[in-house]
Amino acid sequence: MRRHPAALALPGLVSVLCLLAATTPPAPSFAAPAATAVSAAAGTVRLSSYNICGNMCSGPPYDRERRIAAVVAEADPSGGWGADQLFLQEVCEHQYEELLDRLGPAGYSGVHSATLPAGNPAICEGHAYGNAVIVRGPLSGTAELDLTVGGEREPITVPCALALLADRPTWSCSVHLYWDDGTLAVPEADRLAEQAGRWLAEGFSVVLGGDFNHSPRTDTLSRFYLPERGDGAFGSFLEADETDREFFEVAGCPPAASACRSGEPTFGAKKLDYVFLDSPGFRTADADALPLDPAVSDHDLVRVTATG
Repeated sequence: MRRHPAALALPGLVSVLCLLAATTPPAPSFAAPAATAVSAAAGTVRLSSYNICGNMCSGPPYDRERRIAAVVAEADPSGGWGADQLFLQEVCEHQYEELLDRLGPAGYSGVHSATLPAGNPAICEGHAYGNAVIVRGPLSGTAELDLTVGGEREPITVPCALALLADRPTWSCSVHLYWDDGTLAVPEADRLAEQAGRWLAEGFSVVLGGDFNHSPRTDTLSRFYLPERGDGAFGSFLEADETDREFFEVAGCPPAASACRSGEPTFGAKKLDYVFLDSPGFRTADADALPLDPAVSDHDLVRVTATG
């Protein structure tokens, strides 16, 4: 697992795994924001989740530089989205390192977790492959959650970063669950929800963003949606796109519902990508899936605005 750049501890908090090693990255590719810069409005945060297909999508029309530039633009406060946090899946380690080289001088830190190790030239040009989370500001802790239950074709590991979000210590995790019928993904989701519950009980906020590989009304996602969303849900999270009436499913969403287990498709006709925010810590959330950029990925980029 790769951490970069140096972290500054929040008062009373310690790193979960180890202290982060300091590095000296090159000049930023865009101007660092002023120290007083904030999100769109006080108490508002911006988040982006993107499966960038870093290993599978290597031939035309995919463009390596465009892929990196698209992620960097999500953080760019001048003309870009200005994301406070980025949740990335299917990221080659050398892509992650290049992203941190560009974003580190602008105040971003991150952690990468490998699901396939370095050494195989057919995978990420010999580099490790996995997931990453990048946050604005220093890290005070990191964790790598091993959700693997046995039988998966590759380990299911989730990198998590502890940092301030909306002025609260928040565990933010980049999630990529297994792509089966739920036999393995459901117990993986149980492990993730259990760890999130422990953090919530300790007083932290929690944000889970990523490619959950299952549609909203499946048992896998029941672990995260609030019980009032129905279909056996028993989680404690708002899903950022659950209030978008344009994408309410006719068969599953009551006419008078203000929120529903539904949302805009992110992978062809399917919704696979989510951002879940703990309901005690966040009051509202909205999401939008951007049009597919076939030069970057086979998934849509998801942008979220939330209020704490």
